[in-house]
Amino acid sequence: MIIGVISDTHDQLVMIRKSIEVFKSEGVEAVIHCGDFVAPFAAKLFQGLNCPFYSVFGNNDGEREGLIKTVAPFGELHNPPHLYTIGGKLFLVNHAPICEKDLDKFPQPDIIFYGHTHKPERAFIKGIPSYNPGEACAWLTGEASIGLLDVSNNEYRRVVLS
Repeated sequence: MIIGVISDTHDQLVMIRKSIEVFKSEGVEAVIHCGDFVAPFAAKLFQGLNCPFYSVFGNNDGEREGLIKTVAPFGELHNPPHLYTIGGKLFLVNHAPICEKDLDKFPQPDIIFYGHTHKPERAFIKGIPSYNPGEACAWLTGEASIGLLDVSNNEYRRVVLS
Protein backbone atom coordinates (compact mmCIF):
# COMPACT_ATOMS: atom_id res chain seq x y z
CA MET A 1 0.00 0.00 0.00
CA ILE A 2 1.32 3.43 -1.00
CA ILE A 3 0.24 6.50 0.99
CA GLY A 4 0.60 10.01 -0.38
CA VAL A 5 1.61 12.79 2.00
CA ILE A 6 1.11 16.49 1.37
CA SER A 7 1.20 19.66 3.43
CA ASP A 8 1.00 23.42 3.16
CA THR A 9 -0.93 23.67 -0.08
CA HIS A 10 -1.96 27.28 0.72
CA ASP A 11 -4.53 27.59 -2.09
CA GLN A 12 -1.92 26.85 -4.76
CA LEU A 13 -4.31 25.16 -7.18
CA VAL A 14 -1.74 24.36 -9.87
CA MET A 15 0.45 22.43 -7.43
CA ILE A 16 -2.53 20.72 -5.82
CA ARG A 17 -3.54 19.45 -9.25
CA LYS A 18 0.03 18.29 -9.96
CA SER A 19 0.09 16.51 -6.59
CA ILE A 20 -3.16 14.72 -7.37
CA GLU A 21 -1.77 13.65 -10.76
CA VAL A 22 1.32 12.17 -9.07
CA PHE A 23 -0.76 10.43 -6.42
CA LYS A 24 -2.93 8.86 -9.11
CA SER A 25 0.01 7.85 -11.31
CA GLU A 26 1.74 6.27 -8.30
CA GLY A 27 -1.41 4.34 -7.40
CA VAL A 28 -1.73 5.72 -3.89
CA GLU A 29 -4.44 4.07 -1.83
CA ALA A 30 -4.75 6.89 0.74
CA VAL A 31 -3.60 10.50 1.11
CA ILE A 32 -2.68 12.38 4.28
CA HIS A 33 -2.74 16.20 4.32
CA CYS A 34 -0.83 17.77 7.21
CA GLY A 35 -2.68 21.07 7.21
CA ASP A 36 -2.83 24.54 5.71
CA PHE A 37 -5.25 24.08 2.85
CA VAL A 38 -6.30 27.67 3.64
CA ALA A 39 -9.66 27.84 1.81
CA PRO A 40 -12.43 25.35 1.05
CA PHE A 41 -12.10 25.79 -2.73
CA ALA A 42 -8.55 24.40 -2.50
CA ALA A 43 -9.57 21.48 -0.29
CA LYS A 44 -12.34 20.55 -2.72
CA LEU A 45 -9.80 19.51 -5.37
CA PHE A 46 -8.81 16.51 -3.25
CA GLN A 47 -12.22 15.01 -3.92
CA GLY A 48 -10.77 13.94 -7.26
CA LEU A 49 -8.36 11.50 -5.62
CA ASN A 50 -10.92 8.68 -5.40
CA CYS A 51 -9.15 7.17 -2.37
CA PRO A 52 -9.42 7.71 1.40
CA PHE A 53 -8.34 11.20 2.45
CA TYR A 54 -7.12 12.03 5.97
CA SER A 55 -6.21 15.50 7.13
CA VAL A 56 -5.66 17.90 10.01
CA PHE A 57 -6.04 21.64 10.32
CA GLY A 58 -3.03 23.93 9.99
CA ASN A 59 -2.47 27.33 11.54
CA ASN A 60 -3.62 29.13 8.36
CA ASP A 61 -6.89 27.23 7.97
CA GLY A 62 -9.19 30.04 9.03
CA GLU A 63 -12.49 29.00 7.47
CA ARG A 64 -12.76 25.81 9.51
CA GLU A 65 -16.50 25.19 9.16
CA GLY A 66 -16.28 25.59 5.40
CA LEU A 67 -13.31 23.23 5.26
CA ILE A 68 -15.12 20.61 7.37
CA LYS A 69 -18.18 20.77 5.09
CA THR A 70 -16.01 20.58 1.98
CA VAL A 71 -13.91 17.60 3.10
CA ALA A 72 -16.71 15.61 4.81
CA PRO A 73 -18.13 13.98 1.62
CA PHE A 74 -14.78 12.41 0.69
CA GLY A 75 -12.51 12.38 3.74
CA GLU A 76 -11.70 13.27 7.32
CA LEU A 77 -10.48 16.55 8.80
CA HIS A 78 -9.56 16.85 12.48
CA ASN A 79 -7.83 19.13 14.91
CA PRO A 80 -4.16 18.23 15.21
CA PRO A 81 -2.55 16.14 16.41
CA HIS A 82 -4.66 13.21 15.26
CA LEU A 83 -4.06 9.46 15.07
CA TYR A 84 -5.08 7.53 11.97
CA THR A 85 -4.81 3.79 11.38
CA ILE A 86 -4.13 3.13 7.71
CA GLY A 87 -2.86 -0.08 6.17
CA GLY A 88 -2.32 -1.63 9.58
CA LYS A 89 -0.03 1.21 10.75
CA LEU A 90 -0.71 3.93 13.31
CA PHE A 91 0.10 7.42 12.04
CA LEU A 92 0.36 10.53 14.18
CA VAL A 93 -0.50 13.49 11.95
CA ASN A 94 0.16 17.04 13.08
CA HIS A 95 0.65 20.35 11.41
CA ALA A 96 3.67 21.49 13.42
CA PRO A 97 6.63 19.31 14.37
CA ILE A 98 6.01 17.07 17.39
CA CYS A 99 8.20 17.35 20.48
CA GLU A 100 9.41 14.25 22.29
CA LYS A 101 7.51 15.17 25.45
CA ASP A 102 4.25 15.43 23.46
CA LEU A 103 4.58 11.84 22.25
CA ASP A 104 3.86 10.58 25.76
CA LYS A 105 0.26 11.79 25.38
CA PHE A 106 -0.50 9.23 22.63
CA PRO A 107 -0.25 5.54 21.94
CA GLN A 108 3.10 5.04 20.21
CA PRO A 109 2.63 5.61 16.48
CA ASP A 110 4.51 3.74 13.79
CA ILE A 111 5.16 6.92 11.79
CA ILE A 112 4.75 10.67 12.31
CA PHE A 113 3.82 13.13 9.55
CA TYR A 114 3.79 16.91 9.89
CA GLY A 115 4.22 20.11 7.89
CA HIS A 116 4.27 23.79 8.90
CA THR A 117 7.99 24.49 8.40
CA HIS A 118 7.69 24.32 4.60
CA LYS A 119 10.98 22.39 4.60
CA PRO A 120 11.27 18.71 3.78
CA GLU A 121 12.60 16.89 6.82
CA ARG A 122 13.34 13.35 7.95
CA ALA A 123 14.05 12.59 11.56
CA PHE A 124 13.54 10.09 14.33
CA ILE A 125 11.65 11.16 17.44
CA LYS A 126 12.07 8.60 20.20
CA GLY A 127 13.01 6.13 17.49
CA ILE A 128 9.86 6.80 15.45
CA PRO A 129 10.34 7.81 11.79
CA SER A 130 9.07 11.34 11.27
CA TYR A 131 8.57 13.03 7.90
CA ASN A 132 7.70 16.47 6.60
CA PRO A 133 7.01 16.35 2.83
CA GLY A 134 7.84 20.05 2.48
CA GLU A 135 5.52 22.63 1.03
CA ALA A 136 3.27 21.72 -1.86
CA CYS A 137 2.66 25.39 -2.62
CA ALA A 138 6.28 26.45 -3.32
CA TRP A 139 5.51 29.90 -1.91
CA LEU A 140 8.42 30.09 0.55
CA THR A 141 11.14 27.81 -0.82
CA GLY A 142 10.33 27.92 -4.53
CA GLU A 143 10.17 24.11 -4.55
CA ALA A 144 6.91 22.20 -4.31
CA SER A 145 7.14 18.67 -2.96
CA ILE A 146 5.07 15.79 -1.61
CA GLY A 147 5.87 12.43 -0.08
CA LEU A 148 5.11 8.80 -0.82
CA LEU A 149 5.27 6.04 1.78
CA ASP A 150 5.23 2.34 0.99
CA VAL A 151 3.52 0.92 4.08
CA SER A 152 4.80 -2.61 3.38
CA ASN A 153 8.45 -1.68 3.98
CA ASN A 154 8.24 1.88 5.43
CA GLU A 155 10.19 3.21 2.46
CA TYR A 156 9.58 6.95 2.14
CA ARG A 157 10.47 9.10 -0.80
CA ARG A 158 10.02 12.74 -1.59
CA VAL A 159 8.73 13.84 -4.99
CA VAL A 160 9.59 17.32 -6.24
CA LEU A 161 6.82 18.89 -8.31
CA SER A 162 8.55 22.11 -9.38
